[in-house]
Amino acid sequence: MYRANPMKTKLRAGQAVVGCWLQTTSSDVAEVLGRAGFDFLLIDHEHGQGTIPQAIDQLRAMKGTETASLMRVPWNDLAYIKRALDAGVEGIMVPMIENAEQARAAVGACLYPPRGMRGAAGTARGSGYGYDGAAYWKGIDDNVLVVLQIESAVASKNIPEIAAVPGIDVLFIGPRDLSGSIGKLGQFNDPEVKDLLKRTEERALASGKWVATVAGSAAEARALIDRGYRIVVPASEVSLLKSGAADLLKTVRG
Repeated sequence: MYRANPMKTKLRAGQAVVGCWLQTTSSDVAEVLGRAGFDFLLIDHEHGQGTIPQAIDQLRAMKGTETASLMRVPWNDLAYIKRALDAGVEGIMVPMIENAEQARAAVGACLYPPRGMRGAAGTARGSGYGYDGAAYWKGIDDNVLVVLQIESAVASKNIPEIAAVPGIDVLFIGPRDLSGSIGKLGQFNDPEVKDLLKRTEERALASGKWVATVAGSAAEARALIDRGYRIVVPASEVSLLKSGAADLLKTVRG
């Protein structure tokens, strides 16, 4: 049954939302995390190894929960974005957006004409194979969450022009690639990296868009929300498994 995007509904109501990456292809894990109560699960097809059919299995596992589904696509690719939306994901994250032209292409891939250039299929899974077609066609352009990643010093400077593109919902700051874009990959204590991250945050928060990023801990996620971020991703299923296993073994072994 077609539904309003629960993540977008919460954001429009002024709530902050918390999500978890899905880097593996496990539908069982997606089901467990959906039942856990995350506001959204982010299927990663940029650094993850999944396929569209495997993503559909994960979407089916999440069905029946209030958890929204997002997919980070491998690149700003019209065809891949179309396939992901036809599969039924409720939001699209596009990596490495650097300017307004790229932003317009990403938005255009997510929306139907006249607002965009997404191709239409009458029996795609996203529309319930056509059973939910009337509601789907009427509401999908406003329902899909369009998330663009800001991951370089160039993109950071261009935030005002990127954010001005109609149809963008979220600017997602990628700290690791931002640091790498100035030749200091992962050096988050470096003064130049700190300054770049600070300026990127300021520009994003001033843009009028919802702002998102990753967090290294629950405490950091809380601090980010207090600073104005509306979307935080403090964990992946892999990091939760690693930390849970390490904590268990440390306790048992003393």
